[in-house]
Amino acid sequence: MPVQEISRADRELGKDLLRAARTLAAGGATGDTVLSAPGSRRLPRSLTAGLDELVRPPDPHIGHRVVKGLLDCGDPGPTPLHWRASDPRRSADLDIALALVASRLGRVFGWRNQQDGRIVHNILPSPGQERLQVGAGSVVPLAWHTEDAFHPFRADILLLACVRNPDDVGSRLSSATSAPLTAADIEQLQRPLTVVLPDDSYADREAELRRPVGIATLWHREYGALGIRYDPSYMHRLTDDPDFIAAFDRLGHALEANGHVVPLEPGDLLIIDNDAVVHGRLAFTPRYDGTDRWLKRVLVRSPRPRPARERQEHGYDQEQVDAHTG
Repeated sequence: MPVQEISRADRELGKDLLRAARTLAAGGATGDTVLSAPGSRRLPRSLTAGLDELVRPPDPHIGHRVVKGLLDCGDPGPTPLHWRASDPRRSADLDIALALVASRLGRVFGWRNQQDGRIVHNILPSPGQERLQVGAGSVVPLAWHTEDAFHPFRADILLLACVRNPDDVGSRLSSATSAPLTAADIEQLQRPLTVVLPDDSYADREAELRRPVGIATLWHREYGALGIRYDPSYMHRLTDDPDFIAAFDRLGHALEANGHVVPLEPGDLLIIDNDAVVHGRLAFTPRYDGTDRWLKRVLVRSPRPRPARERQEHGYDQEQVDAHTG
């Protein structure tokens, strides 16, 4: 059984967080605007201290942390059929609470070309997208991937909050650090010989026309951990070197063999180190009746370093939206 970090939120801390979120919502804030509002910087010291103690970056060798029961903000209504159909006012309490939590970890942001630049994303099954390798898919497993692996300024930390999960559809996690790779495999996978394109949620039809910039799949991080940048659904190789191809294939097999499922219940928060682990999702059959699985997602950047060569990348000109400046 893989090592996991699991914490349970103190009931009073959860109540204080919900109370603060409701106050900000009553003033007109939503999850997408709250961090640029002055009120978000005047939270009770006991609340911020409690969150800082509970919501910490995961251990780089483990790569994730589950916080049970922190975001129990009530029922925001039926699961929408599309992220665009979600009413930010109905889920304002949860969205604001999630944004406040995320801000304790770093700079919260979104993408201008993803979910209309929203800060709090809705991850739910949508008709017609069942087989896509995006959050709106369902009937096929969501393959292992680094969130937004195509971009040099992708999130360091990914937060997933469970709104509804009646069928116990787990999130899957795996890491290169725990995978039985040889030193030769790791050396091969540090070579910048792959390209990752933006996924289908960006609808970037010109991505393949841009100049390819090779990236490394693995790199050495602090404390002996390995960093990973991986999304085979949208990856292309820049080489036919059989040693590299064999190492890349062994990585895929190792991630699958060492993967595990993290169950999530309403109110739970999953904090993922996006440099340490890849994540995915089990397949499920959507009902489209308002009861389907529904997660909220927020992206966070921190000051920690990544390989210097990443600064040479163009990121397909995808622009970020800074939640803290509006």
